[in-house]
Amino acid sequence: MSDNNLTEALEIGLFEDYLEKLEKKYYGGITSSGPDKGDPWFHKSYKEMEAEAEKMVKEFMDRNS
Repeated sequence: MSDNNLTEALEIGLFEDYLEKLEKKYYGGITSSGPDKGDPWFHKSYKEMEAEAEKMVKEFMDRNS
């Protein structure tokens, strides 16, 4: 594997790990009524959590490059 592929694999792994941690951090519970009954809800939108995870990956890569 080339260095670029390793770097990309690291970034993807970090993103997934950070996103999972953020989902746990912002988890609000299970919707109890309405059309989304039974679905989880979060204190932040999925796009906001993705953006935060991307920022965390960038900060990690900048610190360790």
